Amino acid sequence: MSFPLFHQRCGQDIALAGLPAGIVRELAEVCREAWHGGMLAGCNGNASCRWRSPVGERIVITRSGAAKGRLRLGDLCVLDARSGATLYGGPSSSEGLMHLEVYAARPRCGAILHTHPRQLMALSLKLEQQPDWQERFLKLPVFESGVWRARLGHAPAFEPGTRELAEAVGRAAREHEAVWMARHGLCASAPCPGQALTLSEELEHLAAIQLLAGAL
Repeated sequence: MSFPLFHQRCGQDIALAGLPAGIVRELAEVCREAWHGGMLAGCNGNASCRWRSPVGERIVITRSGAAKGRLRLGDLCVLDARSGATLYGGPSSSEGLMHLEVYAARPRCGAILHTHPRQLMALSLKLEQQPDWQERFLKLPVFESGVWRARLGHAPAFEPGTRELAEAVGRAAREHEAVWMARHGLCASAPCPGQALTLSEELEHLAAIQLLAGAL
């Protein structure tokens, strides 16, 4: 899907957006948990919720450069879900276009969490030189492996923040709730931020097991 109006800029004061307090609180809590769990560090990663406001569908997303472990209201911005235009706060995360593409691909998705999980990243780097690395990724002789791998898609190693990456993730998201972006990180979608974090944690846990077992 194309979002011709999407670009990183600032909109009106974020305080004017009238964001429900629950959205702000849940995004902050989930990002803090992901940060404590080693899946976010510094300013990397991003998170969002789809918000149906009285005047149209909106995307509430972390702004560019925000420290996800210490989110405040001023660290959020609001995008128009149809055009991608920034309405309040900003500038938007550099991966804002990716969030818009995933929401377009998954109409029932309510939240997206993009993390840089340490174990998953390490496993990906160890396996990426092998031609069948996607087949080996998280493939373990444990019951949980097949359950969670079935929910994971893959996107090529496009430059972060580009339209190429956003569209590749959007395509993969049509069939999968989570997408591993080669050399970049994990994009998990779910009805709410907490469920997106749970999905991310399960995949990160499998990566830790595979690294510890040396099943490469």
